[in-house]
Amino acid sequence: MAFSIMVYIAWLCISIFYAMKKPFSKFENSALIFCIFIFDINRSWITNDELKFITYSTVPLNYTAYIIHRTFINPFLILIGINSIPRNSTLLKKVIAILISSFVLVLIKIVMLKFNVVNFHQWNLIYDYLYYVFLHLLGYFILYCYKSFVLKGETINDLDRKF
Repeated sequence: MAFSIMVYIAWLCISIFYAMKKPFSKFENSALIFCIFIFDINRSWITNDELKFITYSTVPLNYTAYIIHRTFINPFLILIGINSIPRNSTLLKKVIAILISSFVLVLIKIVMLKFNVVNFHQWNLIYDYLYYVFLHLLGYFILYCYKSFVLKGETINDLDRKF
């Protein structure tokens, strides 16, 4: 059951992201999803495999549901949260979008907990919520760096001359 729910949520996230009006370009969204994907994979590897704070199911379909969540749902929901607010909106609107998007990710994690896809050991949903808020902030930081380095035309040689 968890597998079918995660496939549906992943399909829904990808469809919503594809259909929504995006204030950022394809290159900005590509850089954003790539960096968030890399960071999320490494965080899950550290907390699950190295520190054993979270264990995932060994049942093949539940494990596949976990992989779908980590690979598709997390990055795309963060992209939807960041792209749902226009570039020139206020800080308050951005903070509200971050908090709501992080809450939706925690709700999906609750579904995974109910179906025993993941189990927490020395971990809880507040840590996940803070992590998702951090991922959103990381996304905004990536966009800021992308705009300052790529769009303004600065190269590595220009940066070396400054320092």
